Amino acid sequence: MRNINNEKRIISEESNGVTRIYPDDDKEKVVRKKKKKSKNKNKNTAPFSSKILILAVAAILLLVFLLANGASGGFVSTVNGKMVAALTKNSVDEFDYSVDAENIYAFSSNKDGFVLLADAEIAFTDASGEIFARQQHSYSNPVLVQRDNRCMIFDKGESTYSLMKNMSLVSQQSVNEDIINAAISSKSNYAIAVREKDSAKCILYGFNGNGKLIYQWNCTNGYIADVAMNDSGSKVAVTVINAENAVLCSSVYVLDFEYDTAYAQFDYADETVIGTKFLSDKKIQVVTDKRLYLISAKEQEVVYEYDSADIAYANVTEDAYTAVVTKSYVHDDSYTLSVFTSSGKLKYSVELTGEVCGLDSSNKSIAVLFNDKTETYSSSGKLVGTTTGLHYYKDIVINGNYLFVLSSDSVKKCTAYGNYEAVYNYGYDDTADDAVVDYFEDETV
Repeated sequence: MRNINNEKRIISEESNGVTRIYPDDDKEKVVRKKKKKSKNKNKNTAPFSSKILILAVAAILLLVFLLANGASGGFVSTVNGKMVAALTKNSVDEFDYSVDAENIYAFSSNKDGFVLLADAEIAFTDASGEIFARQQHSYSNPVLVQRDNRCMIFDKGESTYSLMKNMSLVSQQSVNEDIINAAISSKSNYAIAVREKDSAKCILYGFNGNGKLIYQWNCTNGYIADVAMNDSGSKVAVTVINAENAVLCSSVYVLDFEYDTAYAQFDYADETVIGTKFLSDKKIQVVTDKRLYLISAKEQEVVYEYDSADIAYANVTEDAYTAVVTKSYVHDDSYTLSVFTSSGKLKYSVELTGEVCGLDSSNKSIAVLFNDKTETYSSSGKLVGTTTGLHYYKDIVINGNYLFVLSSDSVKKCTAYGNYEAVYNYGYDDTADDAVVDYFEDETV
């Protein structure tokens, strides 16, 4: 097992290419001021030169294309899923549907069932697979953002979005620009990142629950790649990717809706930020392709480094745990699962055998999908469940005592705890003839 350095290290301005910018810094100071009603606020005061702008736009578009097509080590983020399905219900008494993985945009958990975002609708199911809520949409490239009992669906690259609460449509809204990312809070506020049409300029908008604009932040130096929001909806962490001297760089800006400007900025030279999440109002977790960081107030520390490994999967969601799977540079079939607590510290790390194909976490367990099996780990890192008899599956969701596994043409349900060849097929799958058990046992960790 690889040695993991648990020692805290405060990152200074000179170490690891990471800088801090906050009001009390004597060297680099961001003015923190109360918002004033002004027609000229948020002016673009730091434009690129024309040559740098061309390089930045080209590099950013290339990176976005590679990430969207899974070219960076097979990374899958469950914040913005890339898979989708088509659902049909055959009769009132019999639930059955076929799945076309090429048309599936999101697959995630919901209460005791799962959610499927298809190219024409979003469907919410219970544990038996019965659809108890569904909503049609007409988005060509839908993206799902979930938080507790609230969710948003937006049309990426277009200007429209829908808000839902308790599986019911609340409102349909639009903005003037193209939507590229979004985040919602547990309360009512939400944030939308947009890019101006026919322009490289990005803007972060904040809205209240009624859809009223309450905040605006102009991004003057890159592409907004990710947005995270705290529970109350008063703060956001914005990940910006830009190019400096034709080299891609990532930055995280921390914004408070009470202030016009970012009150903290952290730069990551030669690193790509994969995901961020608020652990509390004052703590933010940042996952890059090389390290995991913890931002606390105005300081940042490295809590984990991927030593001689390439990140393969990351699960950065609102659950209690953040899970990261890394792949060894030396051995193709050598993977490591690292799980981090809600305080941002390393909980445990275990070696995995076999090619990892998917990853999901809940508030008490971590589920790993391989080519032909699943493995479930408890909060202490103990292997508590294995399911065999699977072939060529796309993604996995853990919810309570069950796993839901997405294939190219079906969703299967299997037990999360214990050793079984137990798979219940919603639909059909010609490749899983040996997965014959269709009963389940309620077991807990």
